[in-house]
Amino acid sequence: MAKKIDPLNKKQYGAVSAMLTVSDIPTAVSFYQKAFGFSKRAVMNGPDGKPIHAELTLRGTTLMLGPENPALGKRTAKTQCGSASNRLNSSAESPFAHAGRIGRNYLS
Repeated sequence: MAKKIDPLNKKQYGAVSAMLTVSDIPTAVSFYQKAFGFSKRAVMNGPDGKPIHAELTLRGTTLMLGPENPALGKRTAKTQCGSASNRLNSSAESPFAHAGRIGRNYLS
């Protein structure tokens, strides 16, 4: 009997996964690891060797990161409106103060 395949891959992904468009995937991965404690699941490179997708996890939640690509309509918050004004909700105590100390220069 053939093994049943779960097309939604529920063992690795929840019902909702966030996707952020960033200007520099390796820098963003480092920032989210240091600022919020995410673990790196994977970084996938394109044919040119540059990262085109990253997956981070935190307590069962997946955060996906992808590069800016205006041709496909993928733009960072900074490109769209002149500032990095994305909002991230967390149950950690004072996560933005901690993130500010670590990534102040990343967001500017």
